[in-house]
Amino acid sequence: MVRRLAATLAFATLVPVLVVVAAASGGTVGGWWRLLIGVAASAICTGLGTAYLVRRYRPGLAALREGIRDLATTGYAEVPTTGRDDLHGLIRSFNHCAQRLRTQLANLRTLSEVDRLLLQPGGLEPALDAILTRVQRVTGCSSAGIVLRDPDAPWRGRVYQAAKSHRDLPVSRVALDADMMHTLAAESEGLTVTRCEQTRHSFLMPLKSLGSEFFWVWPVKLESHVEAILAIGYQEPPSADPHIAHCGSEFAARLAIALAKSARDEQLYRQAHYDPLTGLPNRVLFCSRLSVELQNAAVGQGRGAVLYIDLDHFKKINDTVGHAAGDQVLNIAAQRLRACVKDSDTVARLGGDEFAVVLRDVASPEAAESVAQRIVLSLQQPVNLAGCDHTVCASIGIALFPRDGAAIDALLRNADSAMYRAKDLGRSRAMFYDANMGGQRLGDSDSGLQVALRRREFSLFYQPLYAIADGSLTGLEVLLRWQTQREGLRYPGDFVPAAEESGLIVDIGGWVMETACAQLAAWRDQGLSPPRLALNVSLQQLRQPQFVHTVRRVLDRFGLPGEILELDIDEQVLADPANRGIIERLADTGVCLALDGLGTGYSSLAYLRQHPIGAVKIDRSFLANVPADPAAATLIETIIVMAHSLQKRVVAEGIESIEQLDFLRERRCDCAQGFYLARPLPAASVTELLSSRIYDNSSDDAREAG
Repeated sequence: MVRRLAATLAFATLVPVLVVVAAASGGTVGGWWRLLIGVAASAICTGLGTAYLVRRYRPGLAALREGIRDLATTGYAEVPTTGRDDLHGLIRSFNHCAQRLRTQLANLRTLSEVDRLLLQPGGLEPALDAILTRVQRVTGCSSAGIVLRDPDAPWRGRVYQAAKSHRDLPVSRVALDADMMHTLAAESEGLTVTRCEQTRHSFLMPLKSLGSEFFWVWPVKLESHVEAILAIGYQEPPSADPHIAHCGSEFAARLAIALAKSARDEQLYRQAHYDPLTGLPNRVLFCSRLSVELQNAAVGQGRGAVLYIDLDHFKKINDTVGHAAGDQVLNIAAQRLRACVKDSDTVARLGGDEFAVVLRDVASPEAAESVAQRIVLSLQQPVNLAGCDHTVCASIGIALFPRDGAAIDALLRNADSAMYRAKDLGRSRAMFYDANMGGQRLGDSDSGLQVALRRREFSLFYQPLYAIADGSLTGLEVLLRWQTQREGLRYPGDFVPAAEESGLIVDIGGWVMETACAQLAAWRDQGLSPPRLALNVSLQQLRQPQFVHTVRRVLDRFGLPGEILELDIDEQVLADPANRGIIERLADTGVCLALDGLGTGYSSLAYLRQHPIGAVKIDRSFLANVPADPAAATLIETIIVMAHSLQKRVVAEGIESIEQLDFLRERRCDCAQGFYLARPLPAASVTELLSSRIYDNSSDDAREAG
């Protein structure tokens, strides 16, 4: 165009020049006329040339101006072309640029749609069909697929696919080739596959079955691990268009971001709704699922049951073989619980050693009871920990819905009551909720004991026992205290009755024995061991089948001789003939046995000769009025004489005055304890006491030697 314009202007300028030259050559009047005529002719030619140029190029230039203006508003309209001059070529270049911009804008809009699909609620998989449709639109492929690796089986994947003229294609499951996955993991860009192999390219087989023969493949990676694969297929060899590679990389990058977000969301959901130790639903998810079942039951769409499960004496495992072994037992219990119910039922860990199960579509109470009995038998199977078999039993409470409750709190409370009733009746069994149980549930005190056991709110104090004759230390009695968060320090009289009624006294007593013997072993290692350590044992503890074995095991564990441990039992134990064998087996272990609270019962003196009791303890209630009350003084004197005649050592409890101590010394009582002699002390204070007595004894020996 520029060359043609230059030629036209040159011609228009040449004409008047020729005229001027011709005129100059004549120099006459006729020559001037000819000059004027030449100038006029030149002007006419110039005007004609200008008119021609304007007429020829003005429409095209105006169209270009409009097209450029449209670029600012993303119109990208093509400009009509005419002729074959330079302006035509310029317009064609502009139209090509506008078309490329229009395509890029369409691709950006498609990618924006993909972003919205990936970020919408509901997860990734529901959006895959719509995403694959857009992949086809941008790349022009005949089929497209996304392979997601199975999180539970990393070498298997699920193929989501889409193709032209095909709708609702099924999801295919394929085995992923390990070598191919390593190749993709090392690849930063897409790959082309022109020869599809059955095993190596198994994830492309679903697309190949749709007619595709040539493929582009992009890995979708999270932290260098291939978590998904994007693939597009063509029936004919595609052109090596960098646009396809770029679009595929963009889609793969967006899928990677979506998978990372999905993984984070899944992690946060699991942290909020699942127990980290066992992988079971936690209380939040359990209540959510139970709420759905209760709503369905309210409109007559089914009945169900809640099983409240508590492992019996689980604390002993933590205390004897460690918390790591306890966690292993909880995991095994979780697996056994899952194996005892249907997949549609919910098994949850509510906390500690407490589990719960929601049974759906329970046809009858017998069906729920059958599941509960199956759980009891399954949990009773031995668990091997550190080479030793341990038996874990469970108490189960069953509440049916909607019969036993239409609200979550009421249903769980009733199932909990039934579970505690099962514990009261001997544990390792299942009980249905009964409305009459409402008055039998212990309530806040018992619940507080459960929490206290978990939080280790109990502590031990030690009260010294002294020989009345010479004042020497003869032993320590272990006393239990409960340091509550709200009420401060609580004494055994405040919570032991509730513990005995609920059966928790067994767990508490086991903790006391373990802790006290551990402290005694520590003192022995320091050379500060007291002559004897006395602790109380409840009737429920004695009746445990493994109690004698437990005592022997604790002594062996801490390397303690049997005679250093004294177990105090009350008169109720001696009154029951069924306990005689237990007492004899305890005596065979070498531990000392003492009858606690002598005189508060009605038959203890008659049974002293029949049992291997080494000591008797006079209850503090008999000493309250001694020596002022002659009757009380006579009774105490009689007890001491009779016990000595049976070769029993006598210990007086609750000494609070010098008069009481003098009275007992005159009656030849062996030992005494009480606030007058020493208050209960924490372990640190006892350590100081024992250290000072060793120092005093050493000084006395040195003086005698001097």
